[in-house]
Amino acid sequence: MKRITFAVLGIATLAVMFSFSAVGAINEGKRDAFNAYKKFESAGNNKTKTLQKNNVNETLSDYSIDSAHLPDSEAIKSFKGSSITDLLVPSDEKLWFIMEGDNAKGIVIATDTEPIQAGLEKTGPELYEMYKDIIQEYGKDVQVKYSDYAGGYIFVAVDSNGNEGIWLEERAAKLLDLSPGTKYSSEQVLESINDGLNSSDEDVSDDDLLGGGN
Repeated sequence: MKRITFAVLGIATLAVMFSFSAVGAINEGKRDAFNAYKKFESAGNNKTKTLQKNNVNETLSDYSIDSAHLPDSEAIKSFKGSSITDLLVPSDEKLWFIMEGDNAKGIVIATDTEPIQAGLEKTGPELYEMYKDIIQEYGKDVQVKYSDYAGGYIFVAVDSNGNEGIWLEERAAKLLDLSPGTKYSSEQVLESINDGLNSSDEDVSDDDLLGGGN
């Protein structure tokens, strides 16, 4: 049995167990995560007719954002480059937006075969606004990756000319003492990450801060 993590209504993250058969079909992971999310949402809202109708209108975005992890703290401290892209470790996870019309309601994170997470109804709209800002800034040909930082999200965008920009959602920005939804350079974000790693009064371990990169 695989564990799928849900965060609904922006209140709390709930661990919910679902059984599913992974047969290797492409996009099976996102389908299972999205279907489980819809069942969970309906059950939590007593399956009223209005909510059932809204549930039917929910879809997944027809595009996804690739994941990449920050490495362990020692790798970051010893990194001599200036581009976060060169530091990130690729992952097979992807992020889709849960859409209701033109509005993002949440997110789904999955591999091609396994569901990872669904919901995050507070964070989803924030990430969607960040994504739209990136597209407006760099155009549709931009390459975007997301990374986890202490439960928050970092978007790394690189355009066709190699120009790189970093955006942070609220939780990641707060930990790094930066502003959410604002474009930063890699140098600025790396400096803030290193400041956090080197802080002597940090309450959690370095690896906890980094969100458990692979």
